[in-house]
Amino acid sequence: MTYTFLRQLFVVTSAQLAVVTCGGVIGFPSILLQQFKQSDSLIKVDFHTESWIAAVPGMAGVAGIFIPHLMQKYGRKFGFRLISLLMIIGCVIIYFAKSSLVIIIGELFQGVGSKSMTVITFTTLSEMTSPKFRNKTLVLYGIAQVIGITLVHVLGRIFPYKTLCIYLSGPILVAYLLSFIWPESPFWLAYVGKFEESKKSFIWLRGKDEEAQREMNELLNSQRVFLSSRTSSNQSRYSKKSITDIWTNVFRRDFYLPTLHILILISCYYFSGNLTVIVYAINLIEKVTIDGDTAFLGTVFIDIFVLIGNIACPLFLKYFDNKSVLLAGGIGSSIFLIGSSTVSYLQTLGVISNDSLLCLIFLTFCMMFSSFGLYCVPFCLATEIIPLRHRGFLNSLYILFKCTFYFTTIKIAPYLILYLSVHGLLLTYAILLSISLFHVWKYVPETNNKTLQSIELYYINKKEANKNYETEIMDTKTMLPLGITGKDAGE
Repeated sequence: MTYTFLRQLFVVTSAQLAVVTCGGVIGFPSILLQQFKQSDSLIKVDFHTESWIAAVPGMAGVAGIFIPHLMQKYGRKFGFRLISLLMIIGCVIIYFAKSSLVIIIGELFQGVGSKSMTVITFTTLSEMTSPKFRNKTLVLYGIAQVIGITLVHVLGRIFPYKTLCIYLSGPILVAYLLSFIWPESPFWLAYVGKFEESKKSFIWLRGKDEEAQREMNELLNSQRVFLSSRTSSNQSRYSKKSITDIWTNVFRRDFYLPTLHILILISCYYFSGNLTVIVYAINLIEKVTIDGDTAFLGTVFIDIFVLIGNIACPLFLKYFDNKSVLLAGGIGSSIFLIGSSTVSYLQTLGVISNDSLLCLIFLTFCMMFSSFGLYCVPFCLATEIIPLRHRGFLNSLYILFKCTFYFTTIKIAPYLILYLSVHGLLLTYAILLSISLFHVWKYVPETNNKTLQSIELYYINKKEANKNYETEIMDTKTMLPLGITGKDAGE
């Protein structure tokens, strides 16, 4: 175990502390809705207010589309600290809330932070870890998030929601403080032309072995060419020609293809029903078991299986490609969604008893398959396929897609259950998920064990991307040596 691995592990571990809080934020609405229904609750909510409390974090997250631009301008660490502070503020507001309106305001802050956290964390970690560890460290996001969800569901049965706010703010506060020890991302430093600082950060994180040297030289050479071409154009950032160039970028292959793939990849998770079950866990399970205590135990049981699925994900990724794991989890999830829908429908016909646990069992296995294949892998792939030069704008679209799916999925779920029943909702998810999986299988590129530079080549020149690793960027004779010195581009 080398010092460079421990340094990467430190960055990964401290970032995952913030993700624990994000998981708590996802599971928090189910606790709020449950406690507000109690007779002694000081805050009362109706059916429509319940749907807003559950869905508003997704809508609020749309405001986070500006954070990737700030992160692209001021650095990855700046973006991480900003969203951490927003989530802490949200917890404080909810703690002192005395009405449902103030609760929703607190959720707005939490929503901006938690919906941006996926992009910020995945971008930061993908740039600060080696290719052979990258997808394994990224899927730890899912484990940390499920731990947060499970803790909230369990502690919510024991403590009032105000106490949970204190627990939620703890991990992310520690993560915020630890972020001052991190180096800045070497990829971002190279992007802004700070090549000497980029080199120091890269070596601190990755060491000086041959593989690290090759990737660092690929990065520095690529960004030198990019910055040189951008400078030689002598265009003002705010000139009409620059605006025309921005519009032209929309029709570039390395822009519109990643955009489409990001949209489809994100839809895989939300169409799996995973989020709907987590947010409406207790209420949804009550409908298929007709028992409050069974609903609580079923929720905890599902959380445990979701955690098992997320723990299994890195193990599967050790032996299989990213797309293989995603497709396997997605197909399994679709099968059990159809099974759950069928059982629920037979319950409405009286063929199966209303208090049968069969639907809960099918739903549990659906969540497990979704967790190891769809909970984190689609978001990892979506992050890895974004070219460095488009990360500001495409990360904003990433957040916009994520928030739109979150809000619409959670907001309309109670109405779909009301008008289509549980079986109609689950069958709809199964159909939409199957369509998304077909697109992923057919068109989305594999990213496992590939450098970020080589993934970019897929969109620029597909034939080059399929060449041997040693020759896919440039001949090693043209690379800059590791010990080269020079001034930053900005000096």
